[in-house]
Amino acid sequence: MKKLCLFSFAIAVTLLMTGCGFGKMVTKYPEVSVTLDNPDLENKGGEVAYTIKGTVPPKYMKKNATVTLSPTLKVDGNNVNPPFTTIKLKGEKAKGEGTVISWKNGGSFTQTGTFKFDPSYEEAEIVAPAIAQIKKKSTTLNPEKSIGEGIANTSSRVGLQPRSTYDVTSGNFIHSPHNFTPEFIGKTATIYFDLNSSNMNWSNPNNKKQAAKDSIKSFIDFLYNDNLIDRVVISGWASPEGEESNNQGLSERRFEQGKKWFQDQYEKYLKDYAKKNKIKLKDLQRPEFQYVNNAKGEDWDGFEAAIEKSNIAQKNQILNVVRSQANNDMREQKIREMTDIYPEIADAILPPLRRAEMQLICKKHETYTDAELVSRVKTNPGEFSVNERLYAASVSATVEDQEAIYNALISDPTTQGDWRAYNDLGVLYLNKYYNNGSESDLDKAVSNFNKAAAISPDNGIVLNNLAVAEFLQGNHAAAKTNFEASQKAAVSPVNQDYALGMYSIMDGNYSQAAQQLSTRSCDYNTALIQLLQKDYNAAKTTLDCIENVDAKTAYLKAVLAARMKDENGVYSNLSTAIQLDPSYKKTAKKDAEFKKYKGTETFKNLVK
Repeated sequence: MKKLCLFSFAIAVTLLMTGCGFGKMVTKYPEVSVTLDNPDLENKGGEVAYTIKGTVPPKYMKKNATVTLSPTLKVDGNNVNPPFTTIKLKGEKAKGEGTVISWKNGGSFTQTGTFKFDPSYEEAEIVAPAIAQIKKKSTTLNPEKSIGEGIANTSSRVGLQPRSTYDVTSGNFIHSPHNFTPEFIGKTATIYFDLNSSNMNWSNPNNKKQAAKDSIKSFIDFLYNDNLIDRVVISGWASPEGEESNNQGLSERRFEQGKKWFQDQYEKYLKDYAKKNKIKLKDLQRPEFQYVNNAKGEDWDGFEAAIEKSNIAQKNQILNVVRSQANNDMREQKIREMTDIYPEIADAILPPLRRAEMQLICKKHETYTDAELVSRVKTNPGEFSVNERLYAASVSATVEDQEAIYNALISDPTTQGDWRAYNDLGVLYLNKYYNNGSESDLDKAVSNFNKAAAISPDNGIVLNNLAVAEFLQGNHAAAKTNFEASQKAAVSPVNQDYALGMYSIMDGNYSQAAQQLSTRSCDYNTALIQLLQKDYNAAKTTLDCIENVDAKTAYLKAVLAARMKDENGVYSNLSTAIQLDPSYKKTAKKDAEFKKYKGTETFKNLVK
């Protein structure tokens, strides 16, 4: 009796071990392979695409058995169902649906599908529990297959990194046009040179003429009138009878002589100014202005104009002969030949062409700099037009000055109906937010843009800025609507290819995004789309040329380094991102892009 009991217990154990009729399907289950074809799943347009493959060894699948694999995600230890499609396998005589697996030869299976992405899936474990069944009996097959870890969400990391600008350029904060154009006045002095010479010769007959003397006197008087110099344009000319290459060099040297002459006159003016105002010359603040080199070479237009104005009887024939030549060398030769026939050309036409013209260009009615304009606009805003006040804000050195000018425009009943002040004040607050992350500044920006939109409702500039603000608030759908409206606006439409390219990334349309972003280089989103298209070398080139790397850019560089298996690059770039923005510690901890590095001490120390 005792032996019978022991025998029965042994049978029970054997049955338990063999799965109540499942035979070696239980014990040999570890030999069944279940894998993700690409273990690095990622979010693309809100969807995750996957392919699961598996192999079953020979003499495993009983002919009347079925196996049901239920791939799923485990988030914080809990199953998330049902993102994956169930996989059904069956023996050669089993009923129902499923991939038939031969008892003798074994077999393989493939399952593809997609499921909607959720941010909680970034840290999920991907498992494939399995149940075997024969008729009405079933058993769980162990161990549970672990086939993957984490789902990357890099495609969501689009970054609108706008720059404050006065140009209508998509993807940027856009200031309204101030429409202020400074008026300029000027004086010109002309100095004449001898043939093939760049030396000053005041005995030159043309320099001794009263018109030339009057031009120089008028020029110097204008200089001494304390006008605010914007630039000095110096044009060096040569007469066209010499060789072209020599004449270009001659006009360059005449430019230098004209510049030297002006600098001498300007130094005399400064000494006079310092003396009158009792300022030491060394303490005198010298204004900045530019010299424009306008060395022209041969003055063909001047030659033809002088011939046309001359009293030479055959002037039309002369012009026809010169104009009909195939190149300048042949034209020069014809002029030299005609100087023997028509002495007026050598004596009266050519000498005035050998000259340097000094043009002094100054701002009309202004004797103060941009900084002085800002101060005057702040002190006495009513003395200036809206355009002048907006221009003053555009050249202000401080945010405080800009804000004061915009608020004065908004508070003034005569100017508060102009949308530009509200728009530009909104841009100011957007810049503040972008620099300090203050939600209050972002709310103020939106408020001012809405006021600007109320005054000018179909304005591409305002709609662009409102879209930027909404994007930064996380209102991506509303931002997209306004970006699209900005592109079609009746007033100041804005090309929004760049902004809409971000949405193409988020929608998973990478080829369209690449086309929309193709005009940008050294740009974050351009690098992102290159990375997502797995063009890693191009992405690295783009990221490496970005100046002023911020936290978001450094983090993307760390992701790229992970994909390129550059461990040191992962740590160094991630360290930079965390130093610039500590919130990236939390981001990196759950990011599937770094799953191969999360177990290292260096990574743990970075994110702790």
